[in-house]
Amino acid sequence: MQAKNCLTGIIGLIGALLFWPTAASAQTFVCPNGPGPGEVQVGTTGGSHGVAAIPICASDGRGSPEDAPDPTPSSSHAVLVWHPDAADVWVAGNYVYKDNVGESVALRECKMVMGEGCTKGDGWRNSSITIIRDHNGDFYNSWESEGRKKVLNECSAKQLLPCEVFAKIKSSTSKRSPGASVRKYYAASAWVKGDEGYDNKLYVASGYRTADEAIEAAVKGCGNATSRQCETNAWTGNGFIQTYRVVSNHNATSENSSNRAKEAAQAGCKKFKAKSCILQAQYDSRTSGLFVHDYGPTKAP
Repeated sequence: MQAKNCLTGIIGLIGALLFWPTAASAQTFVCPNGPGPGEVQVGTTGGSHGVAAIPICASDGRGSPEDAPDPTPSSSHAVLVWHPDAADVWVAGNYVYKDNVGESVALRECKMVMGEGCTKGDGWRNSSITIIRDHNGDFYNSWESEGRKKVLNECSAKQLLPCEVFAKIKSSTSKRSPGASVRKYYAASAWVKGDEGYDNKLYVASGYRTADEAIEAAVKGCGNATSRQCETNAWTGNGFIQTYRVVSNHNATSENSSNRAKEAAQAGCKKFKAKSCILQAQYDSRTSGLFVHDYGPTKAP
């Protein structure tokens, strides 16, 4: 009798695992040790005849879609690769199983264009990943709708305009492989640190291949011209630096397009709640040179 009860229990367990009603649609899976990080228990397999009930789990929506076991062999997997000095990303996708093939392909494609510095980002399956861009041209990503909203809000809170949704990429995308034109050109601006010795000028260095090089050149150009300690106040990769005045305040901001740079400056003016807002010169990071912008004499408020 004991042997029969054990066999009956095993058959019942196999049946429960095979015919669990929501496994395919809700992407649930068996989790014998209970829910792990990024998971929540949604039920059990039942259990009888001496066989214990086994928990059934699902993603809680906060973890990467790659974190949960693959429920079917027909899943579509993809992997993201990026480089800090690239204005786009690389993707290898539409793989049936999660493995290192896609990662190797995307890393190879990136390295062919950018050389060293390519980095594997997130992997995902059966869904889309959203690439978000900030005002400096840097990228962030998210994959769930709630996660996308959170990342957008956190990014937007650090700048004058809301961050942009740069791309939404499906895991079924076989290949995304930008060419040589993806390499960024950087611009940075600097001025005298503090009010003492400030000459009402902004020094803009543009056309550099890294942000650090552009910042160093701008600070050095300012220091050489003024013999004062200088500091950077804006930078961008493949974007624009926009100068503007709010009454007696001199300002500069950066954005990814000429129009967004103007809008960002206008948003900066609104923060001062001042009637006077003057947009001045704009500098494209893809135009090489060291430029000196004169804000004009400082006026009393």
